[in-house]
Amino acid sequence: MAIKRWTVEAVNARLKAGRVGVQVLQVGNRLRLQATLPPKPGSGRDRPYQQQIALGIYANPDGLQEAETKARELGVLLARGSFSWIGSGLGGTCGD
Repeated sequence: MAIKRWTVEAVNARLKAGRVGVQVLQVGNRLRLQATLPPKPGSGRDRPYQQQIALGIYANPDGLQEAETKARELGVLLARGSFSWIGSGLGGTCGD
């Protein structure tokens, strides 16, 4: 069994290979998810657009493992068409 590498590049390569549709970004020493998401309620937008979700976790091996898990969970919700900002637990700070 291959040992997983815990770098942003390695995590994103696995997500891309799995066609998840979500990326992990490192901003400073914290991690974010980036994906094309529906607009937040009250945003005034009417179509999905690329957004970032701040996870509030550090960019270390444990944080990258958690970010990959959250990215895969978000990817499943998006693929099913069942993502909603309300009750998602992902309503953190967004960067457009």
